[in-house]
Amino acid sequence: MDRRTLLLDAALVLFAEQGVQNTTLRMIADQVGLTPAMAHYYFNSREQLIDALVEERLLPICTSIEETFGAEGDDPMTVISTFVARLLEAAAQYPWLAPLWLREGLSEGGALTEHVERRLAETKREKASRCIERWKQQGKLGETIEPELVFTSIMALVLLPLAAGVKGTNSVSPDRLARHAIALLGGGMF
Repeated sequence: MDRRTLLLDAALVLFAEQGVQNTTLRMIADQVGLTPAMAHYYFNSREQLIDALVEERLLPICTSIEETFGAEGDDPMTVISTFVARLLEAAAQYPWLAPLWLREGLSEGGALTEHVERRLAETKREKASRCIERWKQQGKLGETIEPELVFTSIMALVLLPLAAGVKGTNSVSPDRLARHAIALLGGGMF
């Protein structure tokens, strides 16, 4: 594996463990046994490294997961079930995803969230929100469901238990977690 890739991988793990604000380029270099000068060879600054992470790692994951709302038709249960499955697949493939989302995605002004949102012209989340709003207008969702909260609610139902599991709390298999999240969503939303 090349050094640049090692630095990106180390940054994701450290950002998930201790946050973007608490992680220096030196720490990232130390994590993979490189000198800070070598890290600066690949990334002139931590900001440049963050930009690379967003472009090369986070945006492809977000796009893959969030495009479910545009690709899966108009049946809310099918779309939500597929979304949960894709989210769980991504979390299994990238163990840093759930703790990183918890640390950076939920916090006010999370550095990575700002970078991701800046790069998406019309965010997939906005498309998802419009899709959910359409379902509500069509009477496919419960009357008390707030469309703008659905996306975050799904993310929380799936990623929060996974992020908590990283800390050693009750870990649940992905299949059980998917069934649980879909049951809660299906029972409460429809």
